[in-house]
Amino acid sequence: MRTKKTALCFLVGLLLFIVQPQNILAQNKAEVHLKNLAFIQEKHNFTQIKFRLINNLVVIPVSINDSDTLNFILDSGASYIILCDPAFAEKLNLDPRKTRGVDIKGMGTEGALKAYHSWGNKVNIKGIEGFNQDVIYPNQDIFKLSDNMGMMIHGLIGSTVFNHFVVSIDYKKKVLTLYKRDFYYSKRRNKFKKRYESIPLKVRKNRAYIETALLTNDLNKTHKVSLLVDTGASHALSIFESEHHHLRASVKAIRDHLGVGISGDLYGKVHRLEKLSLGSFTLEDPIVKYPDFESLGLKMLDSTRHGSVGAEVLRRFTVVFDYENEEMLIRKNTDFNDDFLYNYLGLEFITPYPGLPFFRVSQIRDESPADKAGIEQGHRIIKVNGQSVAFLTPEEIRVLFRGKVGKKISIDVEDLEGRNKTFSLRLEDPFYQN
Repeated sequence: MRTKKTALCFLVGLLLFIVQPQNILAQNKAEVHLKNLAFIQEKHNFTQIKFRLINNLVVIPVSINDSDTLNFILDSGASYIILCDPAFAEKLNLDPRKTRGVDIKGMGTEGALKAYHSWGNKVNIKGIEGFNQDVIYPNQDIFKLSDNMGMMIHGLIGSTVFNHFVVSIDYKKKVLTLYKRDFYYSKRRNKFKKRYESIPLKVRKNRAYIETALLTNDLNKTHKVSLLVDTGASHALSIFESEHHHLRASVKAIRDHLGVGISGDLYGKVHRLEKLSLGSFTLEDPIVKYPDFESLGLKMLDSTRHGSVGAEVLRRFTVVFDYENEEMLIRKNTDFNDDFLYNYLGLEFITPYPGLPFFRVSQIRDESPADKAGIEQGHRIIKVNGQSVAFLTPEEIRVLFRGKVGKKISIDVEDLEGRNKTFSLRLEDPFYQN
């Protein structure tokens, strides 16, 4: 009997359902001040950083302890600088005298995972420098981000940036701007507020939340929700089914693989909502994920939080985060009316050798076109639509899988016995199959 697993939706936000270091010592005010990030040149008031946008995620260059350039995901859900792989830590001159073991917890785990807390590190981000920075890294590569992103990803950086600057993300131009607060308030804020819409934020424990409304399809009912604003989540929305509120997945929702937590795979339900409100803007037919209760370790979550809004929504705007004034400014861009798409093929793959055109099937969603055709986990993708994967990026392949419903796609694979096979499939929308 063939073993099948539901599809990897490539939700980095669910890959990252954020790690919480336990028992990190409290710091006095002087120590906190020493951890500030600041412009190297005092006369500089802002810096602009070109970033790579990979599956909706902002990847920026970072240096730690004068290292070569590292690729970090800008993740507003991350409270600390997090390295993905302990192998990276070995190359960053982390002082063993300033390193100690800690326990971390996160989604997909019932207990704690061993990790390390390193302090006293130097961080550089294009003209910005910070000393005495904390770095957390696990004792194993728990996220496999490089495998899924198709490029080397070294870690996550979040509140370290958002707490020290006003942060502007222009998803269309792929430019990140970090402003000195005093400069932004005196020279930029009033100008921006004439062109942008202001949405109140609630900043709690270094993370920002918004109050908004969802309209469900089943009962045509509007729900007010509190959502974490998560730039490190590639999906549109996630909702936690909980005894604290009445939001539940539709009976028509499909089951799928949502990502990887600290101790393994995360599964749940997926469906479309009718509408999502963001200020005066209305987004139609957004896709929402409902992770399994058991996968979440729900007891860890704030009972007032209903879920997260991710970068599949945020990328439709230029977004300005002002944690000091608890304000988010948004201005829609030309991608605002893009459809919310899904993996209609039902096949996901990893790139175990980032940067090389080697794509291995990692997940197959039950009853998907890929499943019904007979493609299996472990198959190596050789061609898509007759074109060698040597000439395609991972993102270009995924775009094809999220193409027009009904479109035919051909896939050539090498199976587990080394034989080449060709499959012809047709994209199907799983949300309208039942």
